[in-house]
Amino acid sequence: MKKALFLLLLITSACKTSTLAPDQAIEKLGPNPHMQIDDKALASPAEVQNYDAKDIASVETIYGRNATAIFGDKAKDGAVVIVTKSYAREKYRTFFSSVSKEYNEVIDEVNEDDIQYILNDNVLVNDFEGDLSTINKKRLKKITIINQAELESKYGTIDKKVGVVISATPPANLHNAKKKF
Repeated sequence: MKKALFLLLLITSACKTSTLAPDQAIEKLGPNPHMQIDDKALASPAEVQNYDAKDIASVETIYGRNATAIFGDKAKDGAVVIVTKSYAREKYRTFFSSVSKEYNEVIDEVNEDDIQYILNDNVLVNDFEGDLSTINKKRLKKITIINQAELESKYGTIDKKVGVVISATPPANLHNAKKKF
């Protein structure tokens, strides 16, 4: 079981974990950690194999008292919380819509493929869903919507109709946070 988790964490090492590297995080877990995907507990650890690593947005490992405080006794060996890209996308879209009227309007008017997300002046290209889903009211500083001309002027040639420029504080427990935020 730990081998499967280790491989999942290595494959998704760009994802959210603890501040530890994936191999160190997996070592802190006991032999039978509580596991969930998209807020649903897994009946068996083997269910992880039903998911393609490319569809995973983030993997968070929680151990010790933090795990039992969140999940109770079933997490006495720690917990592994997996979030798929589609679930993460829904999470950040819902949150951004709730805090920005402009964003809410853009989401209704523009196809998702025509939106370019920029986080702290970093143009997000691949596998960014997990990072955006970590943004909450405490971390969010500002969301600005820019048109295609502004997008190209400030960020270069980008084949998108709208830019969503986000300023946010990185989470303290995000692995490689300085590179991502």
